[in-house]
Amino acid sequence: MKNLNRNLNLKPEYTSYGSRKISENEFTRMLEPLLERGAAYACSILKSREDAEDALQEAVIKAYLNFERYLPSYSFKSWLFAILRNSCMDQFRKRKNTQTINFNDPSLSLAAKDDHAILERKNEIAWALSRIPPDHREILELKYFADLSYKEIAEILGIPGGTVMSRLHSARLKMAEILGKETK
Repeated sequence: MKNLNRNLNLKPEYTSYGSRKISENEFTRMLEPLLERGAAYACSILKSREDAEDALQEAVIKAYLNFERYLPSYSFKSWLFAILRNSCMDQFRKRKNTQTINFNDPSLSLAAKDDHAILERKNEIAWALSRIPPDHREILELKYFADLSYKEIAEILGIPGGTVMSRLHSARLKMAEILGKETK
């Protein structure tokens, strides 16, 4: 993932940004801090490191080529993650959900080495996530895998901040219920 930005070969050399141009180097500086979280978010949706990398690269290229559509009144992170979300959905539709998900796949883990208890807990969480409604799952993935703020989630999903908080609360309760735990 770290080499992704070095292998983009984005063309044209400059893309417009309102009345100014942005270079590939400037775009890369804005993008680089978001790649790891973007990869984790894409992997949480697609359950495949390879598909996640494809979706992330597609999103980065789309963002660069359409940079003139970026509105500075929104955070770059929110804008990029909205594009990434759409790329993940496109990728998900392409494979038509025919793949089986192996939650023990080590490529799903961000950590290089997991002990058995951590891996078991990750599997429990993945299992519980697969059993909650898609809108609740998406809110949790954006909050905890992509590490986005409520405002950023609202911008990405095009819903009010209060709806984000409500869905997040409901999703946490549902997860706790499925996992058999009491909420704090």
